[in-house]
Amino acid sequence: MTLLQGKIALVTGAARGIGEAIAAKYEAAGAVVYRGDILAMPGAERGLSLDVTSRPSVAAAMERIRREHGGLDLLVNNAGLICTTPADRTPGEEWDRLLAVNLTGIFNCIQAAVPLMEGRRGAAIVNMASVSAEKGGGAIGNVWYGTTKAGVVALTKGLGRELGPKGIRINAISPAVVETDMTREHLTPEMREKAIARIPLRRLAGKDDVARMALFLASGESSFVTGETVAVDGGFLRT
Repeated sequence: MTLLQGKIALVTGAARGIGEAIAAKYEAAGAVVYRGDILAMPGAERGLSLDVTSRPSVAAAMERIRREHGGLDLLVNNAGLICTTPADRTPGEEWDRLLAVNLTGIFNCIQAAVPLMEGRRGAAIVNMASVSAEKGGGAIGNVWYGTTKAGVVALTKGLGRELGPKGIRINAISPAVVETDMTREHLTPEMREKAIARIPLRRLAGKDDVARMALFLASGESSFVTGETVAVDGGFLRT
């Protein structure tokens, strides 16, 4: 498959989980993929030490991409945190970190990426939202997590209008609970069973379910789609 042949992509939070799956899917589709993360990625050919909450770190990553390839075609804002503490007992520091990664991180990356993406045919941004944006929290993430993801939905809508004239599409993916190392840290067997019972397709999402949608939204197959948030939730939001 060569849907992304020759495209230059940056995927944040790509050391593991959904980000790793998206990066692999893009590479298989022909893209040159930079994998950004605060976690070490030994052996990754284009691994970037990237802290999305740090503007200098983001600027350095974008400068390397500009220097090596002249611009950027695809940006996937996948880096994110989950907050599971009861809402009334969440420390302020935990909220600050959640907001810094889940929302400010996207602000930092988009602002730095747009100058590299303008004028490039097929430029596209994919953000990672969550069904908790609509539910105000989910099977794992609490109301504060859902609040940050609602912000992702809102900025995706607004930037669909603002970036369209620049030739840049932007969409978001809203998954239900996905089987990853991060979710397994929080998902007890009882919680897992309850989550599956609320999904009409009777399973949790796999990383590849999300990665396939990320490929569609980055490719020319979705060339007239922008400002949208697409649920990958097995019907969860329809119950």
